[in-house]
Amino acid sequence: MKKLYLVLLLFFSMMTFSQEFKWGMTGNVHSSSIEGIHDFSRGRIAPSLGVFAEIPLESFQRSIYSPLRYYIFPVVEYSMEGEKTILEQGRQYYRNDFVAIALYGKFHFYRGFFENFYFMVGPRAAYAVSVDFKGPVINYESGPLGDDVTKKWSFSASTAFGYVISDKLEMYVRFDQGLTKVYPNYDYRKTWNRLLGIGVSYYFN
Repeated sequence: MKKLYLVLLLFFSMMTFSQEFKWGMTGNVHSSSIEGIHDFSRGRIAPSLGVFAEIPLESFQRSIYSPLRYYIFPVVEYSMEGEKTILEQGRQYYRNDFVAIALYGKFHFYRGFFENFYFMVGPRAAYAVSVDFKGPVINYESGPLGDDVTKKWSFSASTAFGYVISDKLEMYVRFDQGLTKVYPNYDYRKTWNRLLGIGVSYYFN
């Protein structure tokens, strides 16, 4: 009998989980840049597109004692990043495209004035699938800048602040701060990635 209760408990837990589990697509338009290496640089305006899952951490998140709902929010995305440099000799374009995985903790307010707002924070790992440079090559007297080699893997901390428009649609502002070098051969500065964007998430269920 105890085994039957255990099986029933597991079954209903799975049913509850399947009803609360959500997934969908997310996309944003952002300005990305690389710290401390290219003179007179400007951010690259480009999109990201990916898929996400929203997994609740608690079964009873609507308790009157808790102002938040808690979720794990993994995201897999294709992100177009880099920057451009404006020089007298012309413009240089550094286009680095990544496949990235982020694992957010999502905290959704559901009471009071902020009931439709949420924020997310978590680590992000990105792998460079395309590294492209276009523009004039400048020979500096001090030697090369060191951006001839781009590191394939990069890691960053990602945060987002969003608003729930409906059961299917959310919008957010997101900021990523790199924690590892883009150019390992350049020792003068850290050359971290940065990204600031605005986007939407659409739920399929």
